[in-house]
Amino acid sequence: MPDRFWLTGGKIASKPYVGSGAYINRMSDYCGKCRFDVGQKTGSEACPFNALYWDFLARHETRFSHNMRMKNMYATWHRFSREKQQEYRSSASAFLETLTPAAPGWARKA
Repeated sequence: MPDRFWLTGGKIASKPYVGSGAYINRMSDYCGKCRFDVGQKTGSEACPFNALYWDFLARHETRFSHNMRMKNMYATWHRFSREKQQEYRSSASAFLETLTPAAPGWARKA
């Protein structure tokens, strides 16, 4: 199966299902009692899903940028200044460093 099909082997989704804090807040009630601020994009008080979203897209740009359904997200990413891109990447990395892997070898590779 071509790698453009996601989630169910292409039966439902044609792009990876990834969302920012704003999306999670809009589509669920998970953010109501969260200690993080979904309105902040980066930093220690910001919802980590905001930075994780952009970090995921940046890390997988080679793989996903040719998917027509991802074009708008990558166009937005490329409009960000290099400094803003690095701020998102650094914030995501700082958050990931706070996590404890569930088991040895589980953590993402550098």
